Amino acid sequence: MKTFLKVFGSFTLLFVVVGLSLSNNINIRRSITIDAPFSVIHSQVNNLNQWTEWSPWLTMDPTIKTTMGDIQSGVGAHQSWVGQSGAGKLTFTESSENSGVVYDMSFEGDSTMYQAGFDYQQSGNKTLVTWYMTGEMQPIIIGNYFAQIMDALMGDSFTTGLEKLKDVSEKMSVKDSSMPVAE
Repeated sequence: MKTFLKVFGSFTLLFVVVGLSLSNNINIRRSITIDAPFSVIHSQVNNLNQWTEWSPWLTMDPTIKTTMGDIQSGVGAHQSWVGQSGAGKLTFTESSENSGVVYDMSFEGDSTMYQAGFDYQQSGNKTLVTWYMTGEMQPIIIGNYFAQIMDALMGDSFTTGLEKLKDVSEKMSVKDSSMPVAE
C-alpha cells in the first residue's frame, strides 16, 4: 500500500508541476480566401439568422436549439444555444463591413469569456476571411492541459464553417453580379 501511495503521489505531483508549466492561453485561427466582396460576406457573418446557412455546429450536433436575442445583427446581437454537445451564448461587440465582426462567447460550466470573431482583409479581388477564438482556459492546471488541445478540437470546425461560408458567399456574389443593372 505504501508503494501505491508513493507512486500515486509522484504522478499527482508530476501532473500538477507539468500543468503549471503549460500555458492556459488558446488562440485558434483558420483562414480562407473567398471570391466575394466584404459586403456579401458581412451579410452572412453580421446577421445571426444567416449562421444556419454555414455554421458547422448545427451539422455536428443536430439537437442544438438556438434562441435569438432581441437584436440579431450588428453590435449587441446575441444568441444562446443548448444541445447534447453543451450550451453557451455569444454577443457581438464590434461589427464593421470593412473589417469584420468580434463577439464575446461563453460556455455553460466554464467561467471564461472568450473573444472570437471574423477578420476581413482584401486579397487582390478576393477577401481573406479569418475566424478566430482567443481566451484563457480555467481552472488553472486542468485548463492549462485543455488549452493544449483546443486548436485540435475546434480548428476543423472553423475550417468546415469557413468552407460553407465561402460556398454561400460565392453563390450570392455570382447571383448579385448576374442581376440586370437598372438604368
